[in-house]
Amino acid sequence: MEVGYLANYQDSVPQIAGWFYNEWSYLYPERSMEDFERVVRERANRDRIPFALVAIESDLVIGTASLKMYDMDDRFDLAPWLAGLYVAKEWRCRGVGSILVKAVEEKAQHIGFSELFLYTPDSAHFYTRLGWRILELKAYNGTPVTLMGRTLAF
Repeated sequence: MEVGYLANYQDSVPQIAGWFYNEWSYLYPERSMEDFERVVRERANRDRIPFALVAIESDLVIGTASLKMYDMDDRFDLAPWLAGLYVAKEWRCRGVGSILVKAVEEKAQHIGFSELFLYTPDSAHFYTRLGWRILELKAYNGTPVTLMGRTLAF
């Protein structure tokens, strides 16, 4: 498995947007599938935030994760954010998610960030195992979520 920039695999944008729409559209009921595709396409950068990384196996995109400055419209005091971690269902429980999280953490640290944030409705246990800490339990867009942070080692 390889990890690369979404910018190098832009043909996968509709696939990734479909994953996001199916997984998280309930958090953003005002967004259409086209909105999700636009959001994913905005992450097709190599040299600036936001950017997305993708996991590739045998020329197939099997997962993705992003780094963006802000991910909650009520927490502009926290930046940057790990966002959009998704692994195709048939590739889960094989370490792909952990590899993508680590890759985003390394890129963020290389850019000069010392801390990252994320929120998750249902995967706090996964991130806790990777060294993330719970900062707050809250409601976001009507859904209970866990706000988490991670100090990046220098």
